[in-house]
Amino acid sequence: MKKLTITIALLLVVALAMPAFAQSFSDVPSEHWAYDAINKLVAAGIVEGYPDGEYKGQQSMTRYEMAVMVSRALDNIVAEQEALANEVDEMGEGLTTGQAEDVTAIVKSLMEKNSQDELSDAQAEEVADIVDALTFELSAELKVLGADIDALGKDMDELEAKVDAMDVPEDNIEFGMDIVTKAEVAYYGEDEMEERAVLELLQDEDAIDEDFTDDPDLFPAQERFWQEYNFNIAGELSGAEFNLDVDTITNLFMDERSVIDYTENDDSEFMMDTALLEVAFGDTNVKIGDMPDYYPETYFLDEDLEGIEVNTTMYNTSFKAFAGGNDEDNLDNSGDDEMADEKYFGLVAEKDTELGILSAKVYHARSVVDDLASDGNRKGNGTPYDNTLVAFGLENQISDSLNLDGEVVYGQYEDEAENDDDDFFANVKADYTVNDLFNTYALVEYAGEDFVAARNDLEESFGDYTKAEIGADYQLNENNNINGFVMVAEAGDNWEVIKGSGNSDDKMVVNIGLDNTYGQFTNRAFVEYADGDGFEKNNEYTLLGLGTDYKYNETMTMGANLNYKTIEKGYNNQEDFRDFVYLTGYVDKQLRENISWLTEAMYIDGTTDYVIENYTIDDDSDVQFIPDNNNDRDDVDGTGYALTTSLSISF
Repeated sequence: MKKLTITIALLLVVALAMPAFAQSFSDVPSEHWAYDAINKLVAAGIVEGYPDGEYKGQQSMTRYEMAVMVSRALDNIVAEQEALANEVDEMGEGLTTGQAEDVTAIVKSLMEKNSQDELSDAQAEEVADIVDALTFELSAELKVLGADIDALGKDMDELEAKVDAMDVPEDNIEFGMDIVTKAEVAYYGEDEMEERAVLELLQDEDAIDEDFTDDPDLFPAQERFWQEYNFNIAGELSGAEFNLDVDTITNLFMDERSVIDYTENDDSEFMMDTALLEVAFGDTNVKIGDMPDYYPETYFLDEDLEGIEVNTTMYNTSFKAFAGGNDEDNLDNSGDDEMADEKYFGLVAEKDTELGILSAKVYHARSVVDDLASDGNRKGNGTPYDNTLVAFGLENQISDSLNLDGEVVYGQYEDEAENDDDDFFANVKADYTVNDLFNTYALVEYAGEDFVAARNDLEESFGDYTKAEIGADYQLNENNNINGFVMVAEAGDNWEVIKGSGNSDDKMVVNIGLDNTYGQFTNRAFVEYADGDGFEKNNEYTLLGLGTDYKYNETMTMGANLNYKTIEKGYNNQEDFRDFVYLTGYVDKQLRENISWLTEAMYIDGTTDYVIENYTIDDDSDVQFIPDNNNDRDDVDGTGYALTTSLSISF
C-alpha cells in the first residue's frame, strides 16, 4: 500500500507538470502514425522544426542535430528532477492538505474502477484516514527517495557537462530551389517595316523602356518554350546570416524564333548565370554578385553592376563601399576595336551630427564608352574616358514640418587622348509638411556646362542646365490622393552645339495624378505634358496613364496598365513623330503554397518614325538582325502583341 501510494503521488506530480500539445507542423497530419510522438517532443522543447514550419520527417538527421536534441532532453530531465526533488522535500515533512485530497481522489477512483459498487461513506472515510496516516508514515521513505534523486542529479550534471564540451554548432541552413517553366508567343507584324516600327515603339521610355539592341532578352520572342532552374541557400552560420540566390540552368524545349534573331542559350551543364550572395553579421552587410539596376546616385551609375557592396558602421559613422563592372564587351566608339569593360567604384560615409546628416562621397568610373563624346558634350570624340566625382552633402530636419537636403559635386574626366575637363553639379531640396493631409516639396538643381557624369540619370545626360521643380500631394479623403508637379529647366549654351544653332530650347513638364482605392481595387491615373523635351525645340509630348490592381481573393491578383502617348517634334515644322497605345495586363494565381502561375499579356499599336540603327552586328552580339535597317522611315504603322505564361514550383 505504501509503494502504491508513493507511485500515485509521483504520477500526480508528473501529470500536473505535463503540458498539453497540439499539431505543430504543416507536413505532419493528425492521422500520421508518429503524430503524437512528434508533438510530445515539441511540447517538451526537444524538437523545434524548420523555419518554414515543417518537420521534414523524410529528411536525414545529422549528428549535429542529434546532439542538439540530446542536449535539450538532458536539460528537461534536469529541470524535472529538480522540480521533483523540491516536491519530495516538501512531502518529506508530510502531505499537505491539497496533496492529501488529490491522493484520496485517486485512491477512490482506483477502487471504484476495480469494484462494481461505489464507495460507501464508511469506505470513503477509511480512505481519508489512510491518507492522513501516510502523512507521517512515509516521511523516512520520501527522504531516502530525495537522496536517490540528488545522486541522480549529480550523474545528470556530469553527462550534461560532457555534451556541452562537444561545442555543437546551432547553425540553421536551408536549401531551396525554384523551377520555372515558361512559354511565350509574340506578333510583330507582317513585314520588316511593321516589325521595326513595333520594336521602336516598345523601346520608348513609357513602354518597355529598353534598347532592343542592348537588351534583346527583354523583348518578347515570337515563339519560345523553356525552363529555368534557380537555387537558394539561406540561414545562419557561426552567427552570420546569409542568403545566396543562383540562376543556373536554362533548358529550351524548342527552337526559339525572334524578330531580331536573338536566342537564349540552352545550358545543358550546371553553369552559373547570375548569382547574389548577401551576408549580415553584426553591423556589417555584404553583397557579392549580380545587382541589377544599381543606382547609387542620380548623377552616377544607373546601370546593372556585377561586383561587391559592403555596408558597415564604425565610430558612429555609416560607410558604404562598392566595386564592380558591367560585364559587357565594349567597343571603342571611334571604331570596332574591342576594349576592356567599364569598371565602377564608390565610397560613401555618413554621420549624424548636430548640424544634421553629413555625407562625403567619392565615385570613379573607368573605360567608359557612351554618347557624351560622340554628341559633342565633351572633348575627345571617339575615345573611352575615366570619370571621378567627389561630393559633399548635408541633410537637416529643421523642424517637424521642414526637411532640407543639399549636395555639391565636383566632376572631372580624362580620356585616353589626354583630353580633360571639370565642372560642378549641385542641388537643394526642401520637403515641407503643411498638415497630415498636405505635403509639398521644392527642388533647385544645376549642372555645369562641362560637368560629365558616367551613366547618369540626370534631367538630360549631357548636363549643362538649371532646373527648378515644385510638387505636392493632397489626401482628398480616405480613398483618394491627388498629386502633381511642375518642372522648368533652362538649357545651357552647350545645347546649341549638341542640337545645332537655333534648335535648342528650354524644357517644361507638368504632371497631375490621382491615386484611388475602391474595395479590393487599387487605381491610379495621371496626365503629363512636356515642351522642349530633350532641350530640343518643338519637341512636345502628351502622356495619359491609367492602371489598376485587383485582389480577387487571397490566392489571386490581377491588374492592367494603359499608356497613351503622342510625340510631336520638328525644328521648323511641327509634325507627328510618334504616337501609340501600350496596354499590359497580368493574372497571378497561387495554386499551392509552393506553386504559382503567372500570365502576362502585352499589346501595342501606333505610328513612328525611325532612322538607320548604327549598330555593329558581329559574332559576339546578342542581336544578329535588325529589320528594315537600310532606310530612314516616316509614319510607319505597327501593331504587336505578346503572351507569356509561367509556372513556378518552389522546393
